[in-house]
Amino acid sequence: MYQKQLLLILFTFAGGFVLAQQKDTASFTELDEVVVTATKTERKLSNVAVPVKVISGKTIQQSGSLRLNNILQEQPGLYITNSFGNGVQVQGLSPDYVLILVDGEPLVGRNGGVLDLNRITVNNIKKIEIVKGPSSSLYGSEAMGGVINIITQNASNSALDASLRYAKYSSIDANLSGSFKHKGFSFSAFGNRNSSDGFSNSNATVGKTVNPFYNYTGQVKIQQEFSANLKAGLGFRYFYEKQNDLYSTGSDIAYGNPDIKEYNLAPFVSYKVNANLRTTIRTYFSQFQSEAKDYLKSNNSLYYDDFFQQRFSRVESQTDLNIGSSNNLSAGGGYTWERLNTNRYSGIRTNHIAYVFLQDEHRFSGKLTAIAGIRYDDNAAYASRLSPKLALRYKADSKLALTASYGAGFKAPDFRQLYLNFTNNAAGGYTVYGANEITFAQLEQQKTAGILADISAFGYQLQLLKPEYSTGLNVGATYQFSRKLGIKLNVFRNDISNLIVTRIIATKTTGAPVYSYFNVNSAFTEGAESEVTYHFTKNLRAEAGYQFMITADKEVLRQIKAGQLYGKKQGSLVSEEVKRNEYGGLTDRSKHMANLKFFYEKSNWFATARAVYRGRWGVADKDGNLILNRDDEYAKAMLQLNLSAGIHFKNGLGIKAGVDNLLNYQDKVYQANQPGITCYATVSYALNNPNK
Repeated sequence: MYQKQLLLILFTFAGGFVLAQQKDTASFTELDEVVVTATKTERKLSNVAVPVKVISGKTIQQSGSLRLNNILQEQPGLYITNSFGNGVQVQGLSPDYVLILVDGEPLVGRNGGVLDLNRITVNNIKKIEIVKGPSSSLYGSEAMGGVINIITQNASNSALDASLRYAKYSSIDANLSGSFKHKGFSFSAFGNRNSSDGFSNSNATVGKTVNPFYNYTGQVKIQQEFSANLKAGLGFRYFYEKQNDLYSTGSDIAYGNPDIKEYNLAPFVSYKVNANLRTTIRTYFSQFQSEAKDYLKSNNSLYYDDFFQQRFSRVESQTDLNIGSSNNLSAGGGYTWERLNTNRYSGIRTNHIAYVFLQDEHRFSGKLTAIAGIRYDDNAAYASRLSPKLALRYKADSKLALTASYGAGFKAPDFRQLYLNFTNNAAGGYTVYGANEITFAQLEQQKTAGILADISAFGYQLQLLKPEYSTGLNVGATYQFSRKLGIKLNVFRNDISNLIVTRIIATKTTGAPVYSYFNVNSAFTEGAESEVTYHFTKNLRAEAGYQFMITADKEVLRQIKAGQLYGKKQGSLVSEEVKRNEYGGLTDRSKHMANLKFFYEKSNWFATARAVYRGRWGVADKDGNLILNRDDEYAKAMLQLNLSAGIHFKNGLGIKAGVDNLLNYQDKVYQANQPGITCYATVSYALNNPNK
């Protein structure tokens, strides 16, 4: 209850200031940010017709964030999940459906469909662009829910920067970056080391809740302008992490040192034929590898062995053409090739996709802009897929702008859902089969051999998977009351069909379950989100965001409407018909999420205060009907308050300190990775020598 009261006080405090409309003569002029992710071309944020959020590098640095999940959890409408690492939900759509890019190129290496955001340091980020809603018309599979593009720093002058941060649990984060620019040549390099002793939220267990670890990130970017029309560049990124595992197997203790290795290579060439025509060719190669070998302490025998290596290669060409002063046409195509080698599957798996895309932006007048796009994907493993999108922006006057966008998205089944053949002896001996790896006949053979005790109803329904499809509608408005006060509103609806879920297909004689994947569900997420920005003075601003969201499985709604779904009240053994208002929708989604942030900056120092609220969310079925319909099936609401402050001296020295999770929110069951109050201090030094 105290969390809701504090959040209400914070919002009331901010609202009071806004409504009071203080008579401050300080003026504010917001830079019209240039974004690239929404259209794959440079566009002013004020002209983009789809929901886009930009997080500046200054905001990231002042917040004291270390990894990508830290800064994303403070943004409206985004939620950081905690299964298989830290993934991100967008408009209620799971991390499986959110494409993560670094400088426009996709990261690979998902675990359980989740790309762990802890792999990405934020210390060299120029800005983050977040596009909400289906984006498959430009980016293909995995962009059903949206795209998050991390744009890293380019060399702007000759500089050398270093920083060192120390926090609770001996957490150390060190950074070193340098850049050089002369005439048409530029070079930048960045290095990061992050480590922690880990922590445990229970003294009764062996090992730690978060294992001790250390990791390194390195990045190099080179660019050469050969002439006013021709330039080429190369980007290289490397990540390495090692952990210390220690846990109980029930009868013994297991230990190990799993590691991750990742690298990305991205060359490009861009040629400007004339003022209206430009062609860019990009190539990209990425490899992600994780390896874990755990041993039993009693006899040093191998207990758990896991190897996973994914390679992704792509070549893409894009041509941008300006037709007159009111029409911009972008056309392109490419080819991707993937290879997966893992002992979780029976053999090496490969796939390739050829694609083309076309997008046209037309300005009918000074007020109306329309964007139409379409992409065709020819997936070697599946039938072809056509993904359209249409977006409109109408600028009614200097204060009011209206937007609407509709798009289709898709996600082909990944290697895991197709080819997984994995038994986890470290977690009870359960087995997971990809849809292409198991048949009903094989289940019967295992039952006859005494491996299986029984086959469930889903075991009789095994079949090949189909791609998941989605359609998304976003309708929004932006109103700038004054240079101080601006409001953004957006209403959204996402419908997903052929949703891929896991089901128990059999039970072993040991009692361990056997899982596989099915296209069984259709679902939707819908809601409204708002953002308010208010500048009290030229030094102090407040930002507030709120999202209201409803989610549901359409088949569950049909059963409730037909009176076919029953549940048990808490503490009762009597089955009763479930009512529509009792159904809580999809698990791990909150109906209410909000944030409130204050930023103060004057001369060479700054201070921030950021509150993040998430309403209760469903976590487990307690009465056996496989849906959320009881209060004890939810995790409690959370509220976090983060503070930071810093000062920069003229000699290049900087000092920053902060406290994350000041209210000491902890949930040892459903948010086990949350360490409680965390204090930190950072020292930095910057040496800049601009070339004239």
